[in-house]
Amino acid sequence: MHTSRFLIAFGALAISGWAQPSAGVAGPVTGFIFDAQSGAVRPMLGIPGAAYLGNGVAIGLDAASVAPDGSAALAVERGGKLMLYTGLRNAHPAALAVAGAIPSPDRFVWAADGSAAAVYSSRAGQAQILTGLAQSPVAAAPINLSSLPGQVTALAFDGLRLIVAVASPDAGGIYLASASAGIQRIAPAVSPSAIALAGSSLFFSDSQSQQIFQVQDYAGTPGAVVFANDSGISSPAGLQVSADGQRLFVANAGSRKLAVYDIPSRAPVESLDLNFTPTRLDRFGDSSVFLLNVSGQGPLYVVRDGGPGKAAAVYFVPSPPHRRPLRSPIRPS
Repeated sequence: MHTSRFLIAFGALAISGWAQPSAGVAGPVTGFIFDAQSGAVRPMLGIPGAAYLGNGVAIGLDAASVAPDGSAALAVERGGKLMLYTGLRNAHPAALAVAGAIPSPDRFVWAADGSAAAVYSSRAGQAQILTGLAQSPVAAAPINLSSLPGQVTALAFDGLRLIVAVASPDAGGIYLASASAGIQRIAPAVSPSAIALAGSSLFFSDSQSQQIFQVQDYAGTPGAVVFANDSGISSPAGLQVSADGQRLFVANAGSRKLAVYDIPSRAPVESLDLNFTPTRLDRFGDSSVFLLNVSGQGPLYVVRDGGPGKAAAVYFVPSPPHRRPLRSPIRPS
């Protein structure tokens, strides 16, 4: 189904909200995103199909990442200090410095429930696990990843260990990393580009072979098998597993298509044409909604999982000019 089919059907509903007075994050909020252009964490006001990006609730940031459920955000302020913002949906969100955090991380990954996360600094070659993110963050000892044999291209975090995708002609692949167990390669790949977790299995894409792999029992006795090897795979930029664990979503940057696979049968069940190039596939507040690109000059795009036996749908989210907020956004201290 073409994205353009939704532009006329739902665009007027979203645009009509622009003229209304800003109410901060009052009303329906699907989730929050980091807008790198404005250096702000912004809410998506409304629901997919009738939504737009609102004013920043935290501003003046160099980088940020929002928890999968939209309850909190990790952000880097000017100067490299890591901050935790909690209660984004509340009237008075709180900002707290993360003591002992590595400076200037540029990658962030969250545990599925948002209670813990991991950060990575490509400049320092270090990663770090953060726990207690509901109230009081605790930074564990840094994990040295500088010995990895290539470029880190993707990360995932299962709440205990970091899963790292490394691109290298000779020793690339998927690695497990933790402060206690060190670094272990569990699957070879030349150019892994995205990772998704599903219980005891993980899925990863390889842009060099144009394949999707499944690693079963990845934290125990890992075994990698080819999950998909069809002509629809083209430079995958993101992977996600549906909330019920039955479908795998693949955002293909090369073909500008969103592919959906049935996990038990490993068969493609749906393909959606996109009129933009997807650059990510991240959970966005609701467990059935995923982000497909970053906020920039054009609109944001999200996909909603229709559920078993139902079609997925792609929606655009306009980003109107900033209005004066009715309450002051949080600035780093």
